[in-house]
Amino acid sequence: MKMLRTTVPVLALAALASAGCFLISGQFVVNYALPTPFSAVGGGTLQSVDVDLNTIGDYSDHKQDLKRVDDLALIGDFKNNLTTGSPAQVECWIVPAGTAGLTYAQLTTPGTAVKLWGPISVAANATEKVDWNRSAALFAGRQTLIDEIKGDGQFRLYVATAGAFNVTITNGALIAVIGAAK
Repeated sequence: MKMLRTTVPVLALAALASAGCFLISGQFVVNYALPTPFSAVGGGTLQSVDVDLNTIGDYSDHKQDLKRVDDLALIGDFKNNLTTGSPAQVECWIVPAGTAGLTYAQLTTPGTAVKLWGPISVAANATEKVDWNRSAALFAGRQTLIDEIKGDGQFRLYVATAGAFNVTITNGALIAVIGAAK
């Protein structure tokens, strides 16, 4: 009788597996490290960074199975290098891959970019540490980033603010918790 109790479920699982009916799902974390230090200086052309999630093994291995993006974070230490003046209101913007050399006015023109994150206020000559929890409250363009992650995984990030600014980000990373299923 004990053998019958284990044999029937094993045979049922074997039948499902041979028919290709297994649903395997799970989560994985994509951690895309930004260049460190990453300097963003206002006035003229802005600095940006190309992001290619395909360079991350877990992402490229499961890209065809992506179902959802469960959580997002942009973390790091944001230092305002200006020693006097008003706090920098740091924002992060997302544009399609290859969209380089933009000014703040171009970046904020409707249809050019989507504000992804921010602002975070960083006082003159101060550093603000942004961790997972703090970052979650700053996301504005969440759906645009999700669409990029579920798309080709390639886009460009700009760190900017209106007016004069000089911000350095160290230990910065874009992190996504992704759900996949077969």
